[in-house]
Amino acid sequence: MEMTIRYEGGRKFVAECRGRAVTFDLPLGMGGKDTSLTPSEGLVASLGSCIGVYVVPFCEKNNIATNGMTIKMEWEKARDPERISLVRARIILPDGKVGEKEKALLHEAEHCFVHNTLVNPPRIGIALG
Repeated sequence: MEMTIRYEGGRKFVAECRGRAVTFDLPLGMGGKDTSLTPSEGLVASLGSCIGVYVVPFCEKNNIATNGMTIKMEWEKARDPERISLVRARIILPDGKVGEKEKALLHEAEHCFVHNTLVNPPRIGIALG
């Protein structure tokens, strides 16, 4: 897998992969122009979206309505080192009821690709050139 991150000036970057692009920027008070999500907000959005990608097929298979489903993400920051220290995801289904399928649905959500990556962090190498 490969992705290119292109600098666009200020604190704005564009990530390109498979012919698609996502923009990231920082808020005004942090040197950016606040034109899009910050990289850390993008990380949280990736997790929430991944949860949704796993939950929808489960719901479809089990006749649980998903039209109007939302996933509310909350996170906390910490310092030393600066990072996201806690993330909470809340899956809100339109009728709010899944009955005996709740445990299985949450199990499915907890096994999405991004969640698995975050709880089993990859080795990261950073180099020049």
